Amino acid sequence: MGTATDDRKWHSVNIAGSGRNHRLDGLRGYAALAVAVFHTILSIDESLVNRIVYGNAANFHDSYSWFAKVTLKLFSGETAVFIFFVLSGAVLSRSLIQVRSPFFLQASDFTVKRAFRIFPALLLNLLVMAACLAAVGKPVTAGDFVVNALLLKFPINGATWTLNVEMIAVLFILAAYAGWCLAREWGLIVASIALDILLQFSISKSLVPLFRDQWTLFALGMLIPTGVGWWITRRMPLASAPLVLLVAIALKGTIQPVAIAIFVALLYYNRAGKLGAFLEKPFSRYLGRISYSFYLYNPVVLCLIAEYPARWPLAHSHPIEIGLLVAFPVVLATMCLAHASTRYVEQPAIALGRSLALRIGVGHHSNLATPSAVAAPNASHSLEREAVW
Repeated sequence: MGTATDDRKWHSVNIAGSGRNHRLDGLRGYAALAVAVFHTILSIDESLVNRIVYGNAANFHDSYSWFAKVTLKLFSGETAVFIFFVLSGAVLSRSLIQVRSPFFLQASDFTVKRAFRIFPALLLNLLVMAACLAAVGKPVTAGDFVVNALLLKFPINGATWTLNVEMIAVLFILAAYAGWCLAREWGLIVASIALDILLQFSISKSLVPLFRDQWTLFALGMLIPTGVGWWITRRMPLASAPLVLLVAIALKGTIQPVAIAIFVALLYYNRAGKLGAFLEKPFSRYLGRISYSFYLYNPVVLCLIAEYPARWPLAHSHPIEIGLLVAFPVVLATMCLAHASTRYVEQPAIALGRSLALRIGVGHHSNLATPSAVAAPNASHSLEREAVW
């Protein structure tokens, strides 16, 4: 893929940028913020989903419908989730590519760390959410808790369907990475296409119904840290990032995931100009660090307060304005819960996952304790924490 000079440049960029990418943190944080605003608006008037979000613009006969459409496009929860999946593909792929150790050792380390990244915060969140539902007269059963904790169904926290996708993606990312181990970029591309074809069989509708339509996003993300991503990105104009982001927000279909992947790549390789600099600011980075817990706890806050503003007289005629107004306290309350969850649940769980993964590696591959083999897992710690969830 490209010349030998291109390959050397790609390698030097990836090694130099092997630490935490704060621009990706910022993007992740604002994507989570968009989801919170989107859900808040829809909690005021659920009919907006069919009328506006998925409605045919040709049927819009008043200016308010267009105002609602533009607002819900800017804060689109669907687009934000697509961004999360591309980010996961990019960051997790980079963490695998940059760690040089036997495949099965990497696979076990990767799986253990992903499990500890996802489940401890999820389990506590489900307990809190169940208590809140009970407090508002909507009790849940033990069976509801079990199926939601296992990410089979989502009766307690509906937003956790994305975690089902993220956990299934672990197997597919490892399978695609096996292609990388065999034949670098071509191996990754061929493996990704083969997995996509596999997902088209009808059996996948029953086995992985939520994941089957999302794999392309992870696959595009996985190409970003490779020579392919570097080759494409360095041919994009430096001032193109805002336009690419606008396309990603405004359009649907095949072009949207491609635009999202290009935008993430521009951030990854520090070619997003002032927009990238904005996403590196301390507050943007902070939002990124708490984004997983923020995503989990937004439904908790909405469960407690959303039904009250929905009863206001103006909520029927001006749901967008009321939703935007209510979003301010919702976001602030969610940030407080997310901060506590990140500090007291996520971070200790991530540390425990690293420790267990390291013990597995030492226990099964003690003969690999060379300086490079020991340093590589440590270098991957900050990369693993970048994954959205």
